[in-house]
Amino acid sequence: MKHVPLEFWAKWNADMKAAAPGATLLGELLDGDPSIVSKTWTQGGFTSMFDFPLGFAMGDVFCRGESPAKLAAVLTNDRRYPDPSRLVTMLDNHDLPRIVSVCGGDEDKIRTALAFLLTARGVPSIIWGTEAGFDGAKEPDNRKSMTFAPHPLKAEIAYWLDARKKNPALADGVPVIVSANADGIVLGRVTSSQLAIVVVGRDGVRPALPPGAWSEANKELVPPGGWKRPSIGVFVSEVKRGAFTALLSQHEPQWRTGAKKRSITFEGPQGAFVVGSGPEFGDWNPAKALKLPVTLELPVGGAFEFKAIRREGERTIWDSGANGTLFVDEAGKGSVTLKPSFPR
Repeated sequence: MKHVPLEFWAKWNADMKAAAPGATLLGELLDGDPSIVSKTWTQGGFTSMFDFPLGFAMGDVFCRGESPAKLAAVLTNDRRYPDPSRLVTMLDNHDLPRIVSVCGGDEDKIRTALAFLLTARGVPSIIWGTEAGFDGAKEPDNRKSMTFAPHPLKAEIAYWLDARKKNPALADGVPVIVSANADGIVLGRVTSSQLAIVVVGRDGVRPALPPGAWSEANKELVPPGGWKRPSIGVFVSEVKRGAFTALLSQHEPQWRTGAKKRSITFEGPQGAFVVGSGPEFGDWNPAKALKLPVTLELPVGGAFEFKAIRREGERTIWDSGANGTLFVDEAGKGSVTLKPSFPR
């Protein structure tokens, strides 16, 4: 659908809805930019879209060792979608390298990626053969015919699907970003009756559960094979607590309207710009980068990645270091100083 005008899809989908009321019209746009996916969804009249932004982020984080903060930054863009719970999530599909190949055959990385996919918001989609350990870096290998040989990933997928079915927070919970930094994130999923916590770290080290009401999520879900390098942890509550309702009412508006905002000032070298995730940072488009210093109004509870650039005529020069990360809490520092390292 990428090369077809949105006007066509708007008319096509309107006609389809008239002919088949209640039909699901799922759009596939192979693009990692949430602003483009959201625009296509709304202006094209689709029921939902494949979540390529989160899919690409999962590959980067779980297979390529990038910061888990990238996942939180993508989820912060949920505020741009009509209903992020309807997004169809996936690690791969028939047009992409299979997750087994993306992770270089590393079993722990593959299992961690599957655990996150099957405990995240949205409607998970799994391509045939994942349960049999299929690899395939490119066509035709990523589209090979199905075989039914036994494989440990089948039981792994079945475990997380069953956990999702039994725990309403994993199936329908509102996503809440509890904390995020370069080394790890803590995500909550909240319903009026249950809380789930998903922690994701890097290099085999996962973040600790936060104190207070969150510690009530006291039952850890562990797949059949256990964990060898536990970069991920999934915890669910057993009972309803009043704190859950408070958390839900506090965080739900951040993905809709009326979100609390904080003023954060970004400073850096003279002549430098900042660009990053989210509309406030220009959606990683260097043409929309903001000249430093700049003060932004950012949603409390949101997570962002950003980077400094500078310009030499028509040329954009990117900071050669890692992306900066920011979690916007209610009482943290009100300024961020960028110290980029530009290649000479």
